[in-house]
Amino acid sequence: MTILTDPFTPTTFPDLFTWMWVAGLLISIGAIGVYNLAQRRYRRYPELLALHEWIFWPIIVTWGVIPLLVVIGVPLILQLIIVLTGMGLAAYATFVRFPPRIAAANDEIRRRRYVPPPRRSESQRSKPTPAGRRRKHS
Repeated sequence: MTILTDPFTPTTFPDLFTWMWVAGLLISIGAIGVYNLAQRRYRRYPELLALHEWIFWPIIVTWGVIPLLVVIGVPLILQLIIVLTGMGLAAYATFVRFPPRIAAANDEIRRRRYVPPPRRSESQRSKPTPAGRRRKHS
């Protein structure tokens, strides 16, 4: 148990010290890249954008602060608590909060796409064809 409460330094954790701060930087940079890509790709789908927000912020805050905590020597137990809390919040959003919302949004998109528009009545004027003639709709 003392290993978890010792200061996180290169002498106490020689094999884990560099991996922690490098992983923090790489995961933060990757999260920013995925977030920017998702903002462009899913701009018409507000539920997916909200899901990306809920995943992005816990990851960026958690892994963005880890390099700082590693460098100043915060004990490993505090770093693990921070990482597990952030990843738990992202997992909650991914697997609990948003699947029903995304399923409802998908149902609405399918409904809009596959429900045919109301039929025009015969008493309405027919639409002209590209050649300019009138066409009867049946």
